[in-house]
Amino acid sequence: MLSISGELARRIIEEADARGLDPQQYLSILLSKASPQRRLDLLPLKYKAEIAVAVARAALETFKKAAVVWSAGKDSTVVLHAALKAREATGRDFDVVFIDHFMHFEETLKFIEDVERQWGLKVIFKGNERLRGYKYGDEVKVDELDPRDREELLKIGYTAPSFKYALNNVAANHLLKTVPMNEFIRDGGYEGVFVGIRWDENPARAGEVFFSRRQEPLHVRVHPILPFTERDVWNYTLENKLPINPLYYRGFRSIDDKYESKPTGDKPAWEQDLEGTPERVGRAQDKEGIMELLRRYGYM
Repeated sequence: MLSISGELARRIIEEADARGLDPQQYLSILLSKASPQRRLDLLPLKYKAEIAVAVARAALETFKKAAVVWSAGKDSTVVLHAALKAREATGRDFDVVFIDHFMHFEETLKFIEDVERQWGLKVIFKGNERLRGYKYGDEVKVDELDPRDREELLKIGYTAPSFKYALNNVAANHLLKTVPMNEFIRDGGYEGVFVGIRWDENPARAGEVFFSRRQEPLHVRVHPILPFTERDVWNYTLENKLPINPLYYRGFRSIDDKYESKPTGDKPAWEQDLEGTPERVGRAQDKEGIMELLRRYGYM
C-alpha cells in the first residue's frame, strides 16, 4: 500500500475533491498515466490489415453472438470494414451498435445514415435513456438520478453531489458511455464485442491484446486494429476508399461530442503532423486524465 502524507497528500485530496473523486481513485489515475508508454509496431500495413481480418474472422467463428461498436470515427470504421470482410469469408453475421450520448455532431449522425445505405447496415442506437432530456452544461444532481445510475457513480468512486452534463468529467462520461455500452452487452447476450482501439493512441491501451476478457458483463473484447498507428488508419482508409466522417476534412483528428471536441488544425486530419502532435488533444475526457478509470468499468 502506497503511503503519501504532507503537502503532496493535501494537493491530491484537493484535486480529487475538485473532480468529485475519491482520493485513492484519483491517485490510481495519476499512477496509471505515469507508468505505461505508448506502444508502436512497425509491421508493414499490408500485414497489419491481414491481422485485422484474421482477428475479426476468429471472433465471428468463436462467438455465437458478436457486435461491432461503431462511433462513426476513423478507427471503428476500419474495424467495421475488417468485420465485413470476415463476414464475407465466414458467413457469420454480427450487429453494429452506436453508443449515443445525445451530444453528437449532426454531421456524425448524417454520416451514419449514409454508411448504413452504402454498406447495407442497420445500426442499433443505444444510450442511457434515463439521462435523455438534459442539455449541455446542465447541473445534474446525483440524488435525483435513477438508483441504478447512483450506484454506478458509487462504483467509480464519484462522491460529489452533482456533475455537469458534459463529456469533460468522469461522472457524465461513465453514465453516458460506459453504462449504456454495458447494458447493451448484458441485455443482448453478446459474447464478443469489437472495438477500434490501438496500441499507440493512449498509454492506457498499450497493454491490450486482441482478445481480452471482461467481467460485469462477462464478454470478450475484440481488438482487430491494435497494431495500427494513426497514419496506418488513414492510409488504409484512403487506399480502400472507405467512407470518411466529414468532420475529418475540417481538421478534427478525434471526434466525440459537438461541444467539447475541437479541430487540431486547418488541414484534413490525414494531412496534419500525425507523428509529432497528440492525436486526442481535442478530446475533453483525456484532458481530465480519466481514460484508465473509465476502461476499468467497461469503456473502450
